[in-house]
Amino acid sequence: MGTPRLYGDAGILPASRILANGTLKERLSLLQLGPFLGLGDGHEAIDLLCLVGATVAFLGLISRVHCRLVSFIVMWSVYFSLVQISQSFRQQADHLLLEAGFLCILLAPGRLTDRRLPLEDIALLLLKWLVFRFMFASGSVKLASGCPLWWSLDGLKRHYETMPLPTSYSWYTYQLPDAFHRASTIYVYLSELVVPWLFFAPSKAVRRFALWWHVFLHLNIIGCGNYGFLSPLVLTLLLTLLDDEDEMLVWLHERVVDEPRRRPRGKGRNPAETTDVDRYGGRLVKAIGTLMVVGSWLCFSIETSDEGQLTFKPSFSRDQYLNVMQTMIRAAPLLVLVLMVKKFLKLLSSQDSVGSLAEGMRQFCKNLGLLISTIVAFTVFFMSIVPHSRLLPSTAIISPVMTRAYGGLHSLYVVNQYGRHLTKMRPARREIILEYSDDINGTWHEYGFQYKPWTIERASSLPYGWLYFPRFDFKFYDGSGSKIDAQKWIYPMIQRLLEHRRPVLDLLDGRHIPSQAPKYIRTSLYRFSYTSFSEGAFWTRERLTDYFNVFSHDDTHLREKLKQMNFRPTVEPSSGSWNWLLRWVLDAIRRFVGAIEGSYLLVGLFVAAGMVIYTQQQQQRTTSGQPT
Repeated sequence: MGTPRLYGDAGILPASRILANGTLKERLSLLQLGPFLGLGDGHEAIDLLCLVGATVAFLGLISRVHCRLVSFIVMWSVYFSLVQISQSFRQQADHLLLEAGFLCILLAPGRLTDRRLPLEDIALLLLKWLVFRFMFASGSVKLASGCPLWWSLDGLKRHYETMPLPTSYSWYTYQLPDAFHRASTIYVYLSELVVPWLFFAPSKAVRRFALWWHVFLHLNIIGCGNYGFLSPLVLTLLLTLLDDEDEMLVWLHERVVDEPRRRPRGKGRNPAETTDVDRYGGRLVKAIGTLMVVGSWLCFSIETSDEGQLTFKPSFSRDQYLNVMQTMIRAAPLLVLVLMVKKFLKLLSSQDSVGSLAEGMRQFCKNLGLLISTIVAFTVFFMSIVPHSRLLPSTAIISPVMTRAYGGLHSLYVVNQYGRHLTKMRPARREIILEYSDDINGTWHEYGFQYKPWTIERASSLPYGWLYFPRFDFKFYDGSGSKIDAQKWIYPMIQRLLEHRRPVLDLLDGRHIPSQAPKYIRTSLYRFSYTSFSEGAFWTRERLTDYFNVFSHDDTHLREKLKQMNFRPTVEPSSGSWNWLLRWVLDAIRRFVGAIEGSYLLVGLFVAAGMVIYTQQQQQRTTSGQPT
């Protein structure tokens, strides 16, 4: 558990600080219950929420019995409470997970006997709309920003070098020819601007084509950078593109659940109708693929130079692109609205008819939850149009009613805005390097990092975090591209390092930290560049300047900044921490989990879940007398 390191009383941004002095939005947290449980407002309450959320999620993963409405409500409430205290370390992956989790509440059955909810089709459509908004926003802002690197099709190659936390795969990919990178950039544009429209296609063959297209894209994203659970989350949302009758889902269901897939009663078409509807699915996929190739050839003027090299150049202007984007931004919500109304009318037609007033009242009471869920679903959809319209200034909705309503839902992270990353590529990679010394004129030594590039040695510069999201290292990417006053979390970090606080030191590479508290700390700004195949390391680096001046423990400027943040340099015990038994249990669990590297811990949990599922399946086969 990394909570004491970032949010504990001895961490960088203590949660107790905003719980006591934060806004009303930050007060909406289950952490407020900590004092009632005898845990105070320190990191023990955060650890308890993490443990509860992880337990509920693990039980839901290994057993369908626990995939119920109450489970999803608990998981969403716990994660929402944790995001409230994440402060500067909050990422768009958190927003996407909370928005998707809220929509899953509309899908989850309330009782074990519930097999399928009437609102399922609308909820699944909203999940498709969510992943559409995320992907489309990521693509539209690239060319709309006017960034010369994106217009010259060199943005993706530069991205491999300047992404927040690159991996070895990104270094090897960077070495490929420029023509490959420019073609890959066109592939990214197709993935984010064209293929998402196929999510709503009536043909399941077309939707499956869109699914596999994005599977390839996000597997490469996972390989290139340490974005934690972001791409796996997007891939999970993309499963909504598959029908219940899809061969892949049927195959997976039969092997995991060990029973034939049953067609839901009253759902879908008969096999003859399905075959007739999707008869030309394969031909549609080929036609779409051909149109994308021809369209890319024309839009980017793909030609062959005299040397036999492929050349690329956009054949459209920025104004033409913005005009097309305006049309697409306005058309997308209309398309989804038509599909939602269609599914809503189908839902109404499937309701049982009533013959008397008494039966009508009983039916109304029975469907009251459905009515509320439908209102919530349409409200979420209409509010999601507000951030979607803000992708371009010319399409932004300025209605005060809509913007205020959106602000209310956004404060709960039910509806969020995406696409703010990768708008303009950085021309070069700059890194903040922390240095310490006991003599201001003496030798300076570097703090080591676990995931962020900081040294030129190959062995330790490009690690993989897999599903683990190293927020501390990731945040240095934002800091290197802005002034220090825009990254106020750096001041508490410096203070904790001067105090030699163990929780913050655990965020760093333990092999490159001082044995005792240093007297002085400074930061240097370096330019990092990828090497070529002929060189023996991943990086070359060059010192540019100081990021900020030298700080000492009694530095007046540092104390003034901490005072402005209402930051307590000294660690005070959390008030109300009287439940010593629960605190001892949480501390023991924290020490055990903290000894395991984050990525290994997550992989181990998934392996354990797989073993439990396999054991349950074998027991079911043994009970039913089937051969194993």
